[in-house]
Amino acid sequence: MAAASASTDYAWSVRSWFLSLLVATACARSAGPPAFDTLIGLEAPLLPGPGLRIAIPGQVFQVPAEIVIDVALPMTLVTTGCLDSPMVGAARVTIADPLGADEVFPVTRLAGLTVAGRRLVPMQAGLVEGTSCVVVVGTELLESTALQLDPSRRVLRFVPSRPREDWVVWAEQLGGEVQVLELTRDPKHDWPLLAARVTQGENTFTGAFSLSTRERASRIFEAPIRQAGFTTTADLLQKLELPRELLPLELSSFQGVAMDKVELSPGVGTRGLSLSLVKGAPPHGVVGLLAADAWGRFEVTIDVGAGVLLLHRPRLLAAGQRYQCARSTQTPSEDACFELQQVGAGTGLLVTATVWRPLVDGGRLYLDFPGLSPACRIGFTFDAGDRGRNTQHVVPWSRLFETMKSCAQVLSTAREVSLALFEDSPLRECPGVCAFAQDLRTGQVSCECQPGPLGLPAEAERQVLERLRGALQQKQGPVVEPADPAP
Repeated sequence: MAAASASTDYAWSVRSWFLSLLVATACARSAGPPAFDTLIGLEAPLLPGPGLRIAIPGQVFQVPAEIVIDVALPMTLVTTGCLDSPMVGAARVTIADPLGADEVFPVTRLAGLTVAGRRLVPMQAGLVEGTSCVVVVGTELLESTALQLDPSRRVLRFVPSRPREDWVVWAEQLGGEVQVLELTRDPKHDWPLLAARVTQGENTFTGAFSLSTRERASRIFEAPIRQAGFTTTADLLQKLELPRELLPLELSSFQGVAMDKVELSPGVGTRGLSLSLVKGAPPHGVVGLLAADAWGRFEVTIDVGAGVLLLHRPRLLAAGQRYQCARSTQTPSEDACFELQQVGAGTGLLVTATVWRPLVDGGRLYLDFPGLSPACRIGFTFDAGDRGRNTQHVVPWSRLFETMKSCAQVLSTAREVSLALFEDSPLRECPGVCAFAQDLRTGQVSCECQPGPLGLPAEAERQVLERLRGALQQKQGPVVEPADPAP
């Protein structure tokens, strides 16, 4: 009996200890951020910056992290800058690259990953050398998840995947201009693929591109487009007389090709886009990558599981050089072609501007700051380009405190911004897509610009692209652009 009693006491003690542990664990969880094993339902702002990049804020324990989403990556990657003492064993992971050879990474344990306030479960991840903390989220964390990008608000949403038929019904309810395109899967590596056509003058080429949510700039292999008769940047530079003082040394090593159009379906895509050139022929049959510069001119839904790329933007009505835009059942207006979003940013405002109409010659979008009278005029300037141009800047930007200190100090107290007026001509002192400030007394101009498609300083890039396109027109004759389809 004593033995039985002891056994009973032991069982009770173990049970009490286990219950205490459950209570303690529950208290610990309630005291900290809740644990999640999914990103579904999360809405997160993109990391701020002039150019569109699909990166959101996060952290690994207490280390701030840049979280990049990659719908073509089978396993999450983390840089050594995120981890104090990475645990690495003998395990290795091999990841195929659509543009080249396989890469091999050691495997580590990634714990403490928080994305926009949500803590994710610990996982295994490939380890990459890097001093900054970057986590590239792969498809194992995106199962049953679709991505929705709103470029005008610079927001990324994670929503449940749906059958393709449901997306078609949803698209019909959106109004405006909407396209539901088909994503296929690479049979060996499972990359999401999209058929696209590129045009340069009279030459066209259609191929299977890998859809990239990781890269900012699109790329294409050299061999297939040379066979199609395309002319590369390097070819044209040899024939052009360019002012050397404006051209950086990087230009000599740059390989690219200026496209008149990149179409994701007939009549839908981006005009005037320069693609980086990848040497040689495609090793996996994928002719290139389509990145944010190609599809980021739209409000985008990417559902790889359903095989859907959904593109949406306001409806456009054109009468000569006059444009009106409208969403859903709205009455078309010129004002609806411009969108302005703002949030507080410490000293000033984080302002995002989107233009939903074509910019035949470029344009200037001026801003108004109610209640303030800065000694400078503030706005955004755009070079000639297609619809959906988008840029984001902190107003005042840091350099403005150096170039126009008094103006910057007044703007740093701003709590509201609104659209003032639009002019159909860019500000030549700030080539490309830029925020600008112009001193009302002296006319002095200060700019903060997006990196261009070639990754070069803006003035050099403008000179290069203007002359490249001029040379192409002389070589191939004028290109007649088709009119936008009637609404």
